[in-house]
Amino acid sequence: MEIQSLASGSSGNAYIIKNRGRSLLLDAGLSGRRIFACLKAAAVDPAEITGILLSHEHNDHISGAGILSRRLQIPLYLTAGTWLGSREKLGPIPEDRINLISPGTAFTVNDLEIWPLPASHDAIEPVNYLFNTGLSRGAVITDTGCVSEGVLRTLAACAALVLEANHDEEMLRSGPYPRSLKARVAGVKGHLSNRQAARLLLELAGGGRVNRVHLGHLSVVNNSQEIALATVTAHLAAAGMEGEPIYHNLTALPRHWPGPVLQVK
Repeated sequence: MEIQSLASGSSGNAYIIKNRGRSLLLDAGLSGRRIFACLKAAAVDPAEITGILLSHEHNDHISGAGILSRRLQIPLYLTAGTWLGSREKLGPIPEDRINLISPGTAFTVNDLEIWPLPASHDAIEPVNYLFNTGLSRGAVITDTGCVSEGVLRTLAACAALVLEANHDEEMLRSGPYPRSLKARVAGVKGHLSNRQAARLLLELAGGGRVNRVHLGHLSVVNNSQEIALATVTAHLAAAGMEGEPIYHNLTALPRHWPGPVLQVK
């Protein structure tokens, strides 16, 4: 299995989940034209995409989903809450292409067992996704202000993750956002900071199997790839993890164009 970001950040999010020659699109928060351009840049044939998974109803995750579903004639997979919050924005979608899913209940697409994991975000019924091939597991964890103990235990079985490192806490505190927005971003229904991502990885690396991590959904105002990587690697180094695979297989994803392929094995 491979996971590749087409774009990751507050201006738009989309990921390709590829397994056995078929792909799923996780979120489609770019225009249809931009998504097709990113697919071309990532050498992904749109004809191999069999469905679109949606994490929640915010525009930076769904703005191109309706267009792609209609153009490629592929189904959507989303929670009832996300459908309620997004149906008007998505436009007309045939009823038989709407697949409602439930947090904590697995379903199967493209020979993948897919687990929607409850997320803590200011949306109606947000989820993140874990993918299980039967031999290995990977997950995309973004747009969540915290990760529950239950989800953390589930992630311990993953070999690879896309993990949110949205903001540097000091940059957010001293930055230009109004106070209300700062509180939203830093809150339990907001976004994970670099420091929170580092702490999560320390817990997972200490008792789990995770060995490859891509840091995602970086803020354009309150973070950078260099700062996110420096913060997380410093925490890993301070815990004596320099010799572990996770320390050497860590990268930060670009916001506006395809990132490197994350091998899940």
